Amino acid sequence: MPRLSLDAIAQRLSEQLQCEQEDLCRSILHQVSRGKPLSRASLATSLQINQNELEHRLARVRDTEFDSEGNIIGWGVTLMPTRHRFQLDGKVLFTWCAFDTVLFPPSLGQTAHVSSTCPSTEQFITFVATPEGVVRDLTPSHSVMSLIIPANRQDCVRATFCEQSLFFSTAQAASSYLAAHPEAVLLSIEEAAVVGKRVAASRFVSQRSPTSPVRKKRGMSAHSP
Repeated sequence: MPRLSLDAIAQRLSEQLQCEQEDLCRSILHQVSRGKPLSRASLATSLQINQNELEHRLARVRDTEFDSEGNIIGWGVTLMPTRHRFQLDGKVLFTWCAFDTVLFPPSLGQTAHVSSTCPSTEQFITFVATPEGVVRDLTPSHSVMSLIIPANRQDCVRATFCEQSLFFSTAQAASSYLAAHPEAVLLSIEEAAVVGKRVAASRFVSQRSPTSPVRKKRGMSAHSP
């Protein structure tokens, strides 16, 4: 299969990963990114819906993570440790997948310090991702990211996409993964950040949460979806 352009990849991801509860998920993303559990009452208030409607809608977003007290602690960005560490303004968070680390900085309007590991070599991969879709200080410099581009519309659930988006320290380190997943593509981290910015612009940025703080830019960037 010929390699798709970055524009085509971004368009396919935006169109094919369907989220029927986009406003709910966007609000969870913004509020959990502040680094604290989100109560159901706070979420209902921010969405201007009653508790019964909230429970009905949460039941349809089955990947949402909760703590023992029933507070929301994750959707995309999570307080639960994963392979992908995602630091915002000193707050230590995590993401479900590699692509989230370049999707959420432009979605949230914040610069993120990212740390992950290659599943093949266990080598650490670190970089800074900005809201402008720029990657800085990437180590190792030849690191890549895997993506599986859906051919048809799918529910935006963790298993259909996130679990197959990983970091690899080199393209060679991804060879076993690609043999098992021939439908996957590899992007440089810089290319993935460009795709992330374009997907964020179509799905998150134009509808940013009114409760999200927005920092004034000083050279590099800051806060929003």
